[in-house]
Amino acid sequence: MTPSAMSRGSCSRGPMPRYARTLPTLLMAMLLAGCSLLPDPEPVRHFTLPEPSLPASHEVTRDLTLRVDTPSAGSPLDGPRLLVMPSPGEFQAYAGARWSDDAPRLLRDHLIAAFRRDGRLAAVVDDASRARSEATLTSHLGGFHSRYREGAPEVVLRLEVQLLDEASREVLASRRLEVVVASDDDSLDAVVAAFARAADRLAVELVEWTLSRMASGTP
Repeated sequence: MTPSAMSRGSCSRGPMPRYARTLPTLLMAMLLAGCSLLPDPEPVRHFTLPEPSLPASHEVTRDLTLRVDTPSAGSPLDGPRLLVMPSPGEFQAYAGARWSDDAPRLLRDHLIAAFRRDGRLAAVVDDASRARSEATLTSHLGGFHSRYREGAPEVVLRLEVQLLDEASREVLASRRLEVVVASDDDSLDAVVAAFARAADRLAVELVEWTLSRMASGTP
């Protein structure tokens, strides 16, 4: 076959089948009727940490203001995904689930609420506030995930904290906090509940440690 014959053969068209002519009309009708050729996306559930369950202190309120900075964090801990570590060094995310905010801001707000609920400081502000403060709490989030141990899930929260003098920026004290809380079972709701218990335990330790260092001014 010559090149000219191939060209004529490939470009020639016979009568269009009747079903081919009606196919675009059928597709348009399906779309207008609310039908879709693509699968529906998996619904996403959004979770947050509940209010801290710490009791209010009966001690006298100190005329001090604390600033709590948003913890720094590396990827993927700096995002909103609920993370699980099925094996050391490997992160995966729970399908169809997200935190209501990025994990560092979510934990910051929980810690601020815990300090305010405790009531021993006159004011507690975040890093967006322009209020003057006597001290600043900075931190790095090194763990905000679940992991499996002996086939059962547990939640790990790890925070490297530094207490700074606001005026001089001198480090008054530093500490590494880590809390591990077992989940009741491997369901998503049980794991989220374990995150809440872990955040409360972390808040209790951090509040007591911070207030004792602000009172003494020494490491």
